Amino acid sequence: MRSVSAEVIDKIRALRKMQKISAQTLADRISAAGWPVSRAQVANYENQRANTLPLDFVVYAAEALGTTVHALLTEDVVCPGCAGAPPAGFTCNTCGTSTEAGGSR
Repeated sequence: MRSVSAEVIDKIRALRKMQKISAQTLADRISAAGWPVSRAQVANYENQRANTLPLDFVVYAAEALGTTVHALLTEDVVCPGCAGAPPAGFTCNTCGTSTEAGGSR
């Protein structure tokens, strides 16, 4: 079973990519909203170099991405470009999801 932190950061990354904003822009938005965070910290969370996510990061990231903490915890993020399933061997230009040639993600 995947951790809640892993599921939430996957959703944050997907929303960021769908909105076509950089990790730096997300960090800037979160910092401007009141919780100082660097681009490197965002990248560390997204690459799961940290095992858990601070609740403050989740709250401010949700605000910066125009969603809610509730949505990040309970709703699926579905890419409008590939619906989460790009063709085998391709990467979606909208969300960055990729599949292997054999069709697994």
